[in-house]
Amino acid sequence: MHRRSIVLGLGAAALAACSRQQQKTAETPTDAGVASDPADVIRPLYARYMTDPASTTFPALEEQAPWSASMRQALAEMAARQQQDEGASGLDFDPFVNAQDWQISNVNVTTDGFVEGSHAVVRASFENGGAPQEVLYDLVWESGGWRVDNIRSGAAPDGWDLRQIATAP
Repeated sequence: MHRRSIVLGLGAAALAACSRQQQKTAETPTDAGVASDPADVIRPLYARYMTDPASTTFPALEEQAPWSASMRQALAEMAARQQQDEGASGLDFDPFVNAQDWQISNVNVTTDGFVEGSHAVVRASFENGGAPQEVLYDLVWESGGWRVDNIRSGAAPDGWDLRQIATAP
């Protein structure tokens, strides 16, 4: 497997330039959530994981998905806390692959259900290093498209909820 460090800070100038390009790509109508199927917003998030890990770069977490305004704010505040205090709680794994390392295959992204113009749940199932994984995305309709409002996986005691992690003191 390949180790992937999550960039949670504001990032270097080069990373910011990549982020702006990635964000422009993510803001196209299909990726920004104008598609009728909410799963169409999540599928492109997995494309970068299907490339060579040695040559794959990732923008800051706040720029990796079309986040809702409140989730983007929570992620930015978490990054700021971690930047000020390395001991601050935060994210120590990649929520998109539910692990620190990744070598994914057999990706399947489906819409579990949605209320048009309101909210949706999208399920991503895949294998990471041969182990089955499942990640759920809670989406909201905001600014004319589907936006990721939370990511979660599993049940207690091993489950996690990105919004709870991001807003923990």
